[in-house]
Amino acid sequence: MDFHISGDGDDANPGTAQRPWRSVERANGADLGPGDRLLFRGGERFAGTLRVDESDSGAAGQRVVIGSYGGGRATIEGGRAGGLVSRNCSHLRVENLNFVGCGRKEGNAARGIYLEGGADVQVSGVDISGFREAGLEVAGVRGALISHVYADENGQAGIECGGGEPGDLWSSDVRIEHCIAENNPGNPANLDNHSGNGIVVGQVRGCVIEYCEAMNNGWDMPREGNGPVGIWAWNADRVTIQFCVSHHNKSPGWDGGGFDFDGGVTNSVMQYNYSHDNQGPGYLLCQYWSAPAWKNNVVRYNISVNDGTKTNLGCGIEVISADAGMSDAEVYNNTVYSERGGAVGFGGRPVPGIRFRNNIFVCGGETIKGDPSHARFEGNCYWSIGERGFSAQGYSSLKEWAEATGQEMADGKLVGAYVDPRLAQMGAAPDAKPEELAGLEAYRLLAGSPCIGAGLEIEDAGGRDFWGNLLRPGRRPSMGAHEGPRD
Repeated sequence: MDFHISGDGDDANPGTAQRPWRSVERANGADLGPGDRLLFRGGERFAGTLRVDESDSGAAGQRVVIGSYGGGRATIEGGRAGGLVSRNCSHLRVENLNFVGCGRKEGNAARGIYLEGGADVQVSGVDISGFREAGLEVAGVRGALISHVYADENGQAGIECGGGEPGDLWSSDVRIEHCIAENNPGNPANLDNHSGNGIVVGQVRGCVIEYCEAMNNGWDMPREGNGPVGIWAWNADRVTIQFCVSHHNKSPGWDGGGFDFDGGVTNSVMQYNYSHDNQGPGYLLCQYWSAPAWKNNVVRYNISVNDGTKTNLGCGIEVISADAGMSDAEVYNNTVYSERGGAVGFGGRPVPGIRFRNNIFVCGGETIKGDPSHARFEGNCYWSIGERGFSAQGYSSLKEWAEATGQEMADGKLVGAYVDPRLAQMGAAPDAKPEELAGLEAYRLLAGSPCIGAGLEIEDAGGRDFWGNLLRPGRRPSMGAHEGPRD
């Protein structure tokens, strides 16, 4: 059954298209069941917070739908409260709506959409703005699809997966795709921890974030400690972040970078992403003090351009470990260009089992900041556009550094290279939407590049490069994110 709500309706009506209800309050009183739809007239605004619970659940193949009818989208005005709260409601789909709060600094203290518990929940084609907490938060949901959500002008985050109000709820099988988190500046009430994130997921087992964009977040976090990141995960298992773009993110404190696997992340992959012009590192691998174990993570076939402009160590890729719980990561076939900063930075404790292989590092500062003995380097290409890159370690060349430390050496031979990689449009940081990454011209290997076919063989490398070119078994890969023009 369809229930309709319109500004010219009456709550005493039966809720039909001809005789609609008028208010959110009456809509909340509807007894929803499998296949029912709660529809607000497009182009109109409705004050209040929508609420559904377990008794409003649909069934497999018969979701309850909350959306708009007629032309355009309806807008739910949460005011100082939330826009929609779902508790233990399963087989639910929310679509084609706008949710607006009165502003993160104008009295709102809630989330735009809060999904707690339940299973098989979908949110699609929704704009969310003006909420002090997250624009959208998922907590304890088993199977969630968040797609084509535009979250802006929120405080804590654009889109978040976390522990919810109890603080300890775990979600599973979450997919976030084709979403944009833009200009979520910070939570003015959060003086103890990070805020102003784009998309952040924690307390989740199994999550895919793909074809999403995060930009200009975090600039008004009201503190100077650990800060926000464009797209990242913490305390999570089996997270994949791919085909995403994160740029111009900021922080008044630390962080403010593009992508991050933070404390407690395990068995996760970052691949085929593009990060540029972030104040923090393009790709951060971080273990905060007393976090659960961080291990078995992969960062491959990504691009970083002019990241680390202000915070942290000023590098494209950074590894920071505050305790001994961090180990085992593979960082390979990434391309890092940093006009002023470094390529790789290390802070905190050594990390056992972390390897950097087949990457291209082009930078204007010191190539490696911090102690490079915290990781193993093999088969990487280094090139400087300013001072020579190993003077901070006291060496005049890659060869001298390698012979003295054993880095970039295998069977007594130098396997790294100090050579111009010959990258297309090197130094550019073109804008690109996630769906456009396959057409990006910058940072491809030009014909005749010494990096083509010069990488080390890596088992189970994902099967493709940044642009979708297939990796052929038995053929040496190239260095960097591009396989290059090959026969």
